[in-house]
Amino acid sequence: MLIKRALTALVLAPIAIAGILLLNETWFSAALGLILIIASWEYCRLVSITSPTNKAFFTIAILALAFVFSKNTTLLAPLLFLALTWWFVALYWVIKYPDSHASVSKNIYTSVINGLFLFVPMAAALIILQSQNSSLVLFLLALIWAADIGAYFSGRQFGNKKLCPEVSPNKTLAGLYGGVILAQAVALCYVFIVVQAPNLKDFLVFSILALVVSLVSVLGDLFESLLKRISGYKDSGDILPGHGGLLDRIDSLTSSAPIFLLFLVFVL
Repeated sequence: MLIKRALTALVLAPIAIAGILLLNETWFSAALGLILIIASWEYCRLVSITSPTNKAFFTIAILALAFVFSKNTTLLAPLLFLALTWWFVALYWVIKYPDSHASVSKNIYTSVINGLFLFVPMAAALIILQSQNSSLVLFLLALIWAADIGAYFSGRQFGNKKLCPEVSPNKTLAGLYGGVILAQAVALCYVFIVVQAPNLKDFLVFSILALVVSLVSVLGDLFESLLKRISGYKDSGDILPGHGGLLDRIDSLTSSAPIFLLFLVFVL
């Protein structure tokens, strides 16, 4: 399984990097739209939205709203703050599971609203970031990947105390710390390479950003694990060998992208 995961990652990572660097805004948005279509249908599977018509309307709503918010800067701040608020709610659901089971999957309307908050802010944030500076998207992905890799190896080596056993039994506090540390190393490298004549403030700000992203990325992962726990599925799909579904690969991005952009807009 580990070899299969590694091989899939080695194929996907260069494709993702090339797409971010080489595609213009239109083609990047189109590629992201295709990802959203697949991931939204996987989400529907997890929350029991079974009607093809409902799936289609849900997916169209995600694409349309992502386009509108990415093109209208006056709506950006409200969207990002709403996303931040919703992720606090998601954190509460994760902490309170299984007592929060009924609140998360109350009915189709709840599932649709949760799905919109899951996908729309992420998509709008990625389109805006890529149109402004593609290196920021790469930096965001590097932080998420570093947090994931650091968590995997430190968790395997030192993981005894579970982080959230009711939702994701394999996640440990040691893994969380390892992910944070490796993300800090990535942020340090980014400042040295990208920032001209960096000073102490630059290192501090990007260190805080790396800390926020590495922690928030775990929340995105945990929320998807919560959905899988409720639905009884091990993975969101099977499109990626060794990784499961596409949603399984972008779950950390759903939480990290809007918070990353929010930090850049209001702190940097």
